Order: sequence, then structure tokens, then C-alpha cells
Amino acid sequence: MLPKTSKKLRDQQQEKIGAEYPLAIAMALKKDFGDSRRMIKTLERWTGASGRTVQNWLSAVRGPSGPHLLALAKHSPSVHFTCLALAERADPTARNVDTAIALIREAMALLSGDE
Repeated sequence: MLPKTSKKLRDQQQEKIGAEYPLAIAMALKKDFGDSRRMIKTLERWTGASGRTVQNWLSAVRGPSGPHLLALAKHSPSVHFTCLALAERADPTARNVDTAIALIREAMALLSGDE
């Protein structure tokens, strides 16, 4: 029997997404920045968040809130893709734009003789 409180039962799928969200964002940020010493300052500048808040994101203690997440997704392709993947909206057949641009530049360099 359920206790007589006004609390609602949580959907198990919702808890799963909530639990993996901070870790997924931390991994995405580390993929873009590696172990750069300037990473915290850059993320502070992009989002307007405090240094301690950014450290919590990077250690996967907490995930960024809505406005901060949008700012991160704007600047970080890895965070953008991670958000889409968590929402199950990522298209696995979509081409990576950065890779396509790099290939085009390489082809242009080969055709022009600049190596």
C-alpha cells in the first residue's frame, strides 16, 4: 500500500535519464576540452556560471540548468550531440559537419598544391 502523501511516483525512465545526465554532460565537456587548464574560465565566460558551478558540472555532481545548457550546446558540438542523444533525437545517419569541412579543406589543399 502506498503512503498517504501527496508525492507522486516517479517514472523509472525519467529517473534513468536524470541519473545519467550529469555524467553525460561532463564527458561531453571533457571530450571538447580535454584537461585544459583554461576550461573552467572558458565555461564561466560562455555561461555566466560561477567557477564552483562549472566544477560541479565537470565532476558530474550536477548537470547544467536550462539557460546554461543552451549556452553550452551553442558553443560545444559534443554537448549539443549529447543533449540530442539523451532525448533520443540524435540521427545516427547524420553526417558530422566538422569532419566534412576538414575533408573539403584537405581536398582543396591537395588540388591547389598547398601541403
